Amino acid sequence: MKRHIINFILAGAALISASCSQKKTELEISLSDKFEGQTVELINFLDSTSIATATVENGKVRLSELPSEPVFASVLIDGRTRAFYITEPGLATLNDSTSTASGTPLNDSFAKMLSSLDSLENLDDADAYVEFVEKSYNDNKKNPIGSYFGIEWLKYADYNKVDSLLAEAPVNLKESSKAKYYQNFAKLRAATAPGQPFVDFEGETIDGVNTKFSSFVKPGVFTLVDFWASWCPYCIKELPEMSALYERWKDKGLEIVGVAVRDTPDDSKAAVNKHNITWPVILNTQRRPYDIYGFSGIPHHMLIGPDGKIISRDESLQQIDARLKTVLDNGAK
Repeated sequence: MKRHIINFILAGAALISASCSQKKTELEISLSDKFEGQTVELINFLDSTSIATATVENGKVRLSELPSEPVFASVLIDGRTRAFYITEPGLATLNDSTSTASGTPLNDSFAKMLSSLDSLENLDDADAYVEFVEKSYNDNKKNPIGSYFGIEWLKYADYNKVDSLLAEAPVNLKESSKAKYYQNFAKLRAATAPGQPFVDFEGETIDGVNTKFSSFVKPGVFTLVDFWASWCPYCIKELPEMSALYERWKDKGLEIVGVAVRDTPDDSKAAVNKHNITWPVILNTQRRPYDIYGFSGIPHHMLIGPDGKIISRDESLQQIDARLKTVLDNGAK
């Protein structure tokens, strides 16, 4: 059933006509007061070259005279990616509650694909996500949507598959700085795959004291590592489920350690207090865990065994719960 749904979703992108009228290529962005006066920049998704910039005035930004040829672009506000937009003739619109532009054929198609991806309940695990991304990429190689899904595939693909993926990729994707960046990430994932020992890194305690990740990985117990950030809605959404998992297994041999990434210590502390996080949290690691473990999206879960070796990575909390039930309910440590 899942494959039929995905095929139906992806069909729209393949049916888009290549012919366009001589309309201007424009993007209009509506933003809340908190963004007033901030800089909006449109950059090429694959190589980060700048396409256009503007300043938010009266809650609006209108980028005009953009390239008419289709380019997949990131929309940055004060240096952080907030949304995506594909340049093509016509007026597309965007606001601060959406992550994709709408109003032109390619943008509408991409928005529907991402919306459908979020709504499919059976895409909760990494394998299902990679399956969706792989098919999306293969079905959209000849349009800019393929740029996005090609990179997404590189983020999660097995290291052994990366070279073959890039060998058949369009030149602009294959030679892009982003593809090379995530090609290296694949090597990092291979070096820290299940069966390998965990790799240490530095951060700070909640009190601002320098510490090491290894200080929180205790021999003889299972350690669930939650890489998260205060600005990540999915990370916050799953906290109640993680709390329930912690209560269920903490007396049977499970420890949890949160690792705040790409976040300020103050924002991380505020989130810890607001959401009543009861397990230890390492702050101010910034991008160090990314550059060691080769993951790109959060939340990212890693389960470490009593011997210090990685048992699993990027599994859902339901999958981790099932693993723990197998080993901890049987009294194994």
